[in-house]
Amino acid sequence: MDNPYKRKKDPERVKQLILDAAMHQLAEQGLTGFSLQSVADAAGVTKGGLLHHFPSKQALMQSAVVEVISLLDQAIEEHIEKDPVDYGCFTRAYIHFTLQKDMHGIGSLSTAVSMAMLTDQVFNQRWVEWMDGRLARHVQTDANMDLMLLRYAADGLWLTMYTGIDEHSNTQLLVDEMLCRTYPASS
Repeated sequence: MDNPYKRKKDPERVKQLILDAAMHQLAEQGLTGFSLQSVADAAGVTKGGLLHHFPSKQALMQSAVVEVISLLDQAIEEHIEKDPVDYGCFTRAYIHFTLQKDMHGIGSLSTAVSMAMLTDQVFNQRWVEWMDGRLARHVQTDANMDLMLLRYAADGLWLTMYTGIDEHSNTQLLVDEMLCRTYPASS
């Protein structure tokens, strides 16, 4: 007779539960609050079960960062598909998601990855590879120097927002102005 309390094995689902819990913890706690035990608890697995899927804290964090970059990439792609103007489409999507204030969606996950990127060379390299790939895909629409400056400005504004030194009343004005400048100049 089957034991009704024994969980059926579904390693892919368990692995995804662990990744989801890790991404959530990165978004909520950052790297400093990231622990294997709290991820295991949130995923409903033992620490040993977590280590079965991810042999180290670094491996789990790397997988979580890759997953977040993949989710960000999907969100950016969806944003671009809805954009009726080709010129600057990637830059507009990048600014939108970089400067998003939501604390539960892709914006908070993106912030977690950005913080990881600032402190870890492996995460930084993954981000650089993603950005280089995106820029290569959008060379026809986003290879303009003005658009590059706007992406860098978005990164700088993100840092001031993250550290809390931005003046909130001006932040939205800056975001709106940056987005406005991503469109081609009218003749």
